Amino acid sequence: MKNIFALPVSIIELMIVSATPLIEQRGAVPLAALSHFSPSEAYLWTLIGAIIPAPFILFLMPKVLEILKKVKGLGKLANWYENKALKKAEKVKDNYKYLSIFLFVAIPLPGTGVWTGSTIAALLGFDFKKSLLAVVLGASLAGVFMLMISYGVKFLVA
Repeated sequence: MKNIFALPVSIIELMIVSATPLIEQRGAVPLAALSHFSPSEAYLWTLIGAIIPAPFILFLMPKVLEILKKVKGLGKLANWYENKALKKAEKVKDNYKYLSIFLFVAIPLPGTGVWTGSTIAALLGFDFKKSLLAVVLGASLAGVFMLMISYGVKFLVA
């Protein structure tokens, strides 16, 4: 039986939604559930979309914020974003910094995704490779949580 409520969303559109700040997998997985994607397809494409920005954020975010602070009209936005990330960074414990980044990204709540986790790691000068691994693993777990919420737990036992 054809799903009459399925939204016509392409893989590329799903990945773009997943890569969008603030929306990320929290918005993309439910979108996939409302579309024609199976849970495994939704997981794969939203995870890829979510992690594509991570290496760029980890590598470039401090430089980008520095440049934006000098641009009239964007300086306040750059300061706001940096301050917001640094305030959330207070939750990151020195002894467990990569575990903290992993858990921060893994919990699918507003403001705790790949963008913010990567920004925190970049601003605090964490190791690139370890941070990227923590962010990717966190996004992987966040995707599972969102699948469970969006598709129901039934797919796990089927």
